[in-house]
Amino acid sequence: MNPNEPSQTNISSSMPKTPEASPENGKVAMIGETVKIHGDLNGKEDLVINGTVEGTVDFRENDVIVGDKGKVNANITARNITIAGELKGELRGSEQVTIKPSGRVTGDIRAPRVVLNDGCQFKGLVDMEDKPMNPAEPRNPVAKPTPGKPFPERPLPNTGGPAPTLARRKV
Repeated sequence: MNPNEPSQTNISSSMPKTPEASPENGKVAMIGETVKIHGDLNGKEDLVINGTVEGTVDFRENDVIVGDKGKVNANITARNITIAGELKGELRGSEQVTIKPSGRVTGDIRAPRVVLNDGCQFKGLVDMEDKPMNPAEPRNPVAKPTPGKPFPERPLPNTGGPAPTLARRKV
């Protein structure tokens, strides 16, 4: 065995100890700490990122884990996404997105379930609608203003009626 090469125990010990790290199908692709990738990644197995990735990561039917040594500047689309390292980009999880205490995320999250562990850092928006992902769908539909009114009519939650109109009083 070459002393300069990482041993199997070093590789497995750098994997986060999470349920997502043991996929049902037994297939896990790993990007090691010294690997840097610029481009688009896609595949049909779970992915563990401990290196640097810039581009897009599309593993829609599988799980993606960014380990505590991972640095990702990419949009990630996957079934379950777990962030223990650093990520700048949008996260789209069809089941769940989890940010571990060591995780640092700058970007929006869209998933039916989102877990922000105590101690994590997150800056962005969260959309937790329970509907299938449609990449062509606009993220924030804009309400059209009505002429003569400064604010567009919006329904009140659970009533279906219009929101009250704000008016200025003269003093």
